[in-house]
Amino acid sequence: MGACSGDKGEGPMPHSSRCRSLSHARSGLLTVLLALVAALCAAAPALALDPPPGLGFYTPPNPLPAGRPGDVIWYRVATTSIATDNNATAYEVLYRSTNVQGGAIAVSGTVLVPNTPWGGAGTRPLTAYASGTQGWDDSCAPSRSMTAGNFDESFAVTNLLRRGWAVAVTDYPGLGTPGDHQYNVGISEGRAVLDILRSASRIAPAAISARTQVAIEGYSQGGGAAGWVLQQQPTYAPDVNLIGVAGGGTPANLQAVKANIDGTAFFAFLAGTAIGFRGGYPALNVNRYLTLYGRLAIGTLNSLCQLPALGLFAFHHLTEYTIGNVDPTTQPGFAAALNENNLGTIRPPVPVLQYHGTYDEVIPVAVEQRLHRQWCALGATTKLSQYPLEHVTTQLGAQIEVVQWLADRFAGRAAPSTC
Repeated sequence: MGACSGDKGEGPMPHSSRCRSLSHARSGLLTVLLALVAALCAAAPALALDPPPGLGFYTPPNPLPAGRPGDVIWYRVATTSIATDNNATAYEVLYRSTNVQGGAIAVSGTVLVPNTPWGGAGTRPLTAYASGTQGWDDSCAPSRSMTAGNFDESFAVTNLLRRGWAVAVTDYPGLGTPGDHQYNVGISEGRAVLDILRSASRIAPAAISARTQVAIEGYSQGGGAAGWVLQQQPTYAPDVNLIGVAGGGTPANLQAVKANIDGTAFFAFLAGTAIGFRGGYPALNVNRYLTLYGRLAIGTLNSLCQLPALGLFAFHHLTEYTIGNVDPTTQPGFAAALNENNLGTIRPPVPVLQYHGTYDEVIPVAVEQRLHRQWCALGATTKLSQYPLEHVTTQLGAQIEVVQWLADRFAGRAAPSTC
């Protein structure tokens, strides 16, 4: 029998008082133990599930398993030419992220890790490559393009892998996974980039430290996502050890980009943004602005990758597809959503390299220049490099500077600024 189970107590403390004291002690110990278990559970990543085979990999469980942003839902080793050519292992991953409204979503992507031991100081650095426009059909997702061997930005990922850095490439929300690709919705794109960085450190065989130094490269659509990493990391992902961001061809002001490409060879990017905001802002009810012809056109675009989309939609105007030829981007709700996804209102917390082609026919260089002035006014450390090139060739032409700038950040060298 326990000491508190008899009729009488021994010693100077009354029986009832001693029992209450012991009970309180046990209760206090139990509270401490429960708090410790809760803390450990919160700190530990959720266990990954076994992935379904084939394209079933991209369909998340419903409901999503409990967890935190960046937790791995499941992963698998993938066979890709970019991994084989660079002696790396590729992990396809489905991970938790967060939409604009704060809800949990599943996003797919790829994490590539060199097989050779890291020979530099500290732990192996981790980079995110935020890709440019791939298209709107799920088959266009970078992870699927890598597996097929036709990812058109493999050159940039290769340049990062050859430095010995691990590379994480998100597919972005709704590309690969069910639903509309949230194209140019910078808020959710930036979160998807931050969360694949978190997930990279939660893939056990990848052996990436959660506190390793992290840097971002992104161009075009990816330049916007990289900018939104800068604007959200301090509040959304302070655990990500971000040290620098290189972003170029940045669609920093969506209205300015719209004005530049409406009616041009690049109209598909504008129509694709309508799909993006339909997915990112369901309450906007984007379809209510569209005629039947417009809905059919958007449906067709939603089944295409970039090049056929550009050819099919070249030289069209937005108002061809809308009821009463009204420009929906000028309507209060739509305009507010666009404004919410424009950059330049929050000071970047780490050094930035901005780069842009002076002959960019898609995103005017003036858009990048304005963003540079805005960030400078906020006290950022940012360098703007301008290349006498057009949109596509600028990403090629800037590679030497971009990769060296990232290497300098990992080495701890002082960042340049043109403010």
